[in-house]
Amino acid sequence: MRYLIKVPATSANLGPGFDTIGICWDLYLRIDVELNSLEKRILNNNKEEIKKNDLFLQSLAYTLDYLRFKEDLKYTIKIESEIPIGKGLGSSAAAILGGIFTAEIIANKKLEKFEKIKIALNFENHIDNLSACLEGGVVICLKNENEIFFSKLPVYSNIYGVIFIPQYTLSTESARKILPQNYPKEDVIFNLQKLSFLITGLIKGDEALIDMGMDDKIHQPYRFKLVKEYNTLKEELKKFNKKLVLSGAGPSLITLTFSYKKALEILKNLENNLKNKIDGKLMVLKVNNEGIKIENL
Repeated sequence: MRYLIKVPATSANLGPGFDTIGICWDLYLRIDVELNSLEKRILNNNKEEIKKNDLFLQSLAYTLDYLRFKEDLKYTIKIESEIPIGKGLGSSAAAILGGIFTAEIIANKKLEKFEKIKIALNFENHIDNLSACLEGGVVICLKNENEIFFSKLPVYSNIYGVIFIPQYTLSTESARKILPQNYPKEDVIFNLQKLSFLITGLIKGDEALIDMGMDDKIHQPYRFKLVKEYNTLKEELKKFNKKLVLSGAGPSLITLTFSYKKALEILKNLENNLKNKIDGKLMVLKVNNEGIKIENL
C-alpha cells in the first residue's frame, strides 16, 4: 500500500498575534510512504542524506515508540519539500507533524489531534505553527503551564498572501533572543486592541480591518531590524494601503488580501519596481483550509 501525506507551510504571529495565531498555506512538504517494500529506506529529495538529528526522523521514531510499534515492517519513505528552511514558514512544524502522520500509517493506528500536538511540542515549542499546520485555515492557540488548546477561526473567505522570501535564513532562536523581557502596559494594550481587529477582519472578510489590525509593538519593531528589505517593501506597499508583517520570526515578509486579482497586482508591482533593490523570491500563496491531508496512491 502507498500513501501521500501533504503537510502545509504556515505563517505565525501575523503582526500582533505573537505566539497566538497562525495561518496555513498551499505550499507543501510531501511524504510518499510505501508499506511492505523490499527494504526499509528513507529518502529526501532535497538533501543528499538524512542526518540523525532530522526532525522528521526524530518525530517518526518517537511516535512509533509512543504507539508501541515493534514490528519489523519494511517501508520506503520519500520526502520532498517546497517549504524553505529557516525562512519563517513553518518548515520545522511540517517536518515534525509529517513524522507523526507517517508513524500513524506505519503502525496503522490513529492519534487524537491534541495527542499529536503534545507529541510535536516535544520537538518545538511553536504551537501556533503546529496547530495551523494540523487544522488548516486560521488558528488561534494558547500554551501555558496549565493549558494547551487551539481553535480554528470561522474564516470563510479565501485569503491570499503576497510573500517575500529573502535569500538568507534567520533562526527563531536568534530572533527571540533580541526581544525584551518586559513590556510597558501601553504596548501590551496596543497589541490586544490590534489583534482584536485582525481577528474580526478575518472572520468578517473585511480587509480594511485586517490592515488596521496588523500593527505590533511586541516583537516586530525588534525583528524588522534583522530584515534589510523591510523598509523598501513597506514603502512600496503604501501605494496599495497595505501593511507588511513578518511570517513567524522572519525573515520572510507577508501582506494579506482577500482578492487574488489584487494579490497578483501587488506581486507584479513589487517585481517590476524592486527587481534591482531586493534579493529574494516573491510569490502568492493561497490559504489552505484543510491542513494535513493523506491520499491513497
